[in-house]
This record gives sequence, C-alpha cells and structure tokens, in this order.
Amino acid sequence: MKHHATAFTVAFYLLLTACAGPVTMAPQGNNAEIQREAELQKQIAYKQYVADQDRLFSIAFPIRAANTAFCGNAVEPMHGMTAWSVHTVKPNYRNAVRALYNLQDRLAVQYVADNGPAARAGIRSGDFILAINGIDIPPGPKALEASSQILKRANGNASTLTLGRGKRTITANIQPVSGCAFPVLLDYDSSEINAFADGSRIVVSKGILRFASNDNEIALVVAHELAHNALDHVGKQRGNAMAGGFGGLVVDSLLAAAGVSTGGQFSQLGGQLGASQHAVGFEQEADYVGLYFMERAGYKSRGATDFWRRMAAENPNSIMTRSSHPTSAERFIAIEKTEQEIAAKKSRGQKLEPNMARKR
Repeated sequence: MKHHATAFTVAFYLLLTACAGPVTMAPQGNNAEIQREAELQKQIAYKQYVADQDRLFSIAFPIRAANTAFCGNAVEPMHGMTAWSVHTVKPNYRNAVRALYNLQDRLAVQYVADNGPAARAGIRSGDFILAINGIDIPPGPKALEASSQILKRANGNASTLTLGRGKRTITANIQPVSGCAFPVLLDYDSSEINAFADGSRIVVSKGILRFASNDNEIALVVAHELAHNALDHVGKQRGNAMAGGFGGLVVDSLLAAAGVSTGGQFSQLGGQLGASQHAVGFEQEADYVGLYFMERAGYKSRGATDFWRRMAAENPNSIMTRSSHPTSAERFIAIEKTEQEIAAKKSRGQKLEPNMARKR
C-alpha cells in the first residue's frame, strides 16, 4: 500500500509540472518592497475604517440623545467621545495606527461627536487622557477599562479630564447627556447593504455606508434600527416564538400520548410561526417611528423615500413580494405619508411624536 501511495504522489506531481504556465518575464518585487507596500495598504485601509467609524459615531450620537423619552430604562450618560490606545487595535494594524495617529500605550481621545459634550468642552481627537476626576490613567492595556469605570462612578455628573495636547497639559470639564443605551457599531467585514438591531445594540454594515448617498440616509437607517430596540421588537418576537413553541409542544404531547412520535416538529414549527407573527408590522412601525426619531435629532425625513426606491432597485423581488418585511412599494407609500404627517405637525408647531394607537 505504501509503494502505491508513493507512486501516486509522484504521478500527481509530474502531472502538475506538465500544466501550462506563464511565458513572459514580468518584474517582481523583493520581500522588503512587498512588505513596505503591505504596510502602506494597511495604513490606507485603517484610515478609511477610522473615518467611517467616526462618521457613524457622529451621525448616531444625536439620534440616541434626542430620543431617550422612548427608550424607557435603557438610558445611559453619553460623553460624545470614545478613547483608544495601541492596545485596543488588532496587532496586525498597530504599526499602521502608530504611523497615522501617533497612537501609543497611553489612552487617547479617538472620536468626538459634533456638538456633543466633549466637543463643547473643547476636547479634540488625539488628546491624551492623563487623569479623570483626579485619578491618574496609567498607560497599558487596562487604561480604557479604568477610564470607563471612573466615568461610570460619576453616575452622569460632570467629570474633569486632564489632557495632554502636544507639550501642554489642559483641563476640560465635561457634562454628559442622557442617551438611549444602544451602542451603534460598524460591521466592517460585511459589504452587504444591511443593518440590524438585536435588543441591546445596533449594527450597521460597511455596505450601508457605501450605498447611502449622504449622512441623512445613514441617519434614517440608524433611527429605524433604534426604533426596533426602543419598541422592544426583538423581545416581543422572542415572546411570540415562545408562545408558538408552547402551543406546538401541546400538540406534540397530545400526539405522543396517542402513540404518535413527532420528534418535536410541532414545537419547532410553532416557534417559527410565532416568531414570524407581526414581523411585517414591526418593520412598518420601525419605519414610522424611525422617521420621527431622525427629525427629533435634527435630520430631515423628507427624501427618505428615495433611499427605499434605490433599495428596491437593489432587490427587485421586494417591490411586490412580502417576506418578513413589507414590499418596497407599500413601504414607499407609507413613508411618504409619514413625511407628510411630520411636515403637518411641524407647520402647526406640534410635538414631533408618533401617533400611538395604544400604550406600550
């Protein structure tokens, strides 16, 4: 057997060497040149990633801050800034961020939301965070966690940050604002035109940022997903799935008592049917409430319909086919009518609040 395996390997190798190959002598770089170019491409890629994260952070901040009245107990103090150090970056990109942003072991301010508390306090991206409320923030991998704990203990009260900016040490007093406690994250590994809410966070794909024609359209997506979380659609779907599964379990049990083994098929089917109940209605509600959310944050709901028309062009099957979402045609009409409703309320000086059929 061993001799047969060796003969087969040799034959396979000879077959590969007989394959046709290139006939020209194209120039090739040496290892040092290739490594330099790889580092340059990492810098370009990470610079775009940081720019996209910064853009999404600034767009989402006012939406989360303007709609706390609808988020129940899911509210937290927001400072309008994030922080990072070389330890928060994946190892293969650390050389790139050191070169691009002078990132070090010490914690530094990363993103600053436009017109947020940090911006109003004069804090800038790149400032090193030396101390918070008189407590030193030492360099190292635990710096971010330490700073987060100090701000958390402040319990929404103003905090004093000691910052290093160039050769100067400056002090900034920052008063956080309340915001919906659903962080908005960027999925940079996905180029799909997609976003989702899971009850505790909002995830927006890189594809959405590329597809959206302006910040207002990204705000539309974030506001839609925030509406899902604020109205507890995920929790309601889980409850519906449990109810459906329980109903299916009853059927499975009755059939088992009669000597028929179902293998739990009715429990599984009941859960699936329960989860799908009101799925379209939840999407319609998120469209409706999301438009109010973005208007309350200073964005314009007018023109949101154009986004959904382009989405329909990306997925023509959605134009007249219902699944877990309304058709793009009925979605367009409903959003257009919501835009008119909001415009009418604004002209009459009414509160920008969605009409509620019943209390939640």
